[in-house]
Amino acid sequence: MLIQFFTTGVEPGSCPPQGLKLFRMTMCREAKRPEPLTSEAEAASPPAEGNPTFFRPVPPFQWHKKWSGTSWTWGPTSGDRGWSVEEMEEADAWHGRARGDIEGIWSMRLGGGVLVQVPKVIVGGQPELFRLAWLPEEGRLSRIEAGVTALGEVDDVEDDGAVRFAPPQLTSLRTDVFKMAGELEGVSKMEFLRNLGAEKDELGPDLTEEDTAFA
Repeated sequence: MLIQFFTTGVEPGSCPPQGLKLFRMTMCREAKRPEPLTSEAEAASPPAEGNPTFFRPVPPFQWHKKWSGTSWTWGPTSGDRGWSVEEMEEADAWHGRARGDIEGIWSMRLGGGVLVQVPKVIVGGQPELFRLAWLPEEGRLSRIEAGVTALGEVDDVEDDGAVRFAPPQLTSLRTDVFKMAGELEGVSKMEFLRNLGAEKDELGPDLTEEDTAFA
C-alpha cells in the first residue's frame, strides 16, 4: 500500500507548511502463483484452503464477530511487547467502524476484505494513526496500526534562512492476528436466522415473517 500526501494552501517560499493533505493511495496485491493475479485466474483456479482469495465480495457483517488471537506492539521507549487476546473489547474493534473513530478520517472498504483508514491531513508534530485490516478468508482477521508524525523541523547549523524537515517518523506500531471465536449477539445474520427458526418452533407454525421482522 502506497499513501502519498502533499502540502496545500501554501505558496512556495512564503512560509513552512503546516500540514500534509492526503493526495492518493495505491493498493498492490501479490501472491506466489504461476498465473497472473486476476479475478479471471482466481475463478478458473481457486486458491487452496489457507491461501487468500483476493477477488471476492465480503459482506459487512463478516467484520462483526468475536475475535481472539495475539497482538504485538512496538514503541521507541517501550520496545517490543506481545500478548494474547481472549476476547476483543468493543472499543478495540475499530475494523467494525468503517468510517473511523474520529473526524478527518478517509476510509474505504475494498474487495477481498480490505479496510483502509488513514488521516485526511497530517498536522506537523501531531501523531496520526494509519490503519489497515484484512479478512484473508472467513474466520481470519489481520490488522496493522501505525502511528506516524511528519514535518518535524531539523536544527541546522547553517543559517541560510531555509527550513528543513525530518522524514516521517514511526512513533508506534501494532499488529494483530485473530481468529473468529464466535458470533456477536444481535449482529450476525446467521445467528438471526437461527434465532428466527427457534422462535418459529417455539411459537408455532403459524408465525409469519412479518411477526419476526426487525423493528
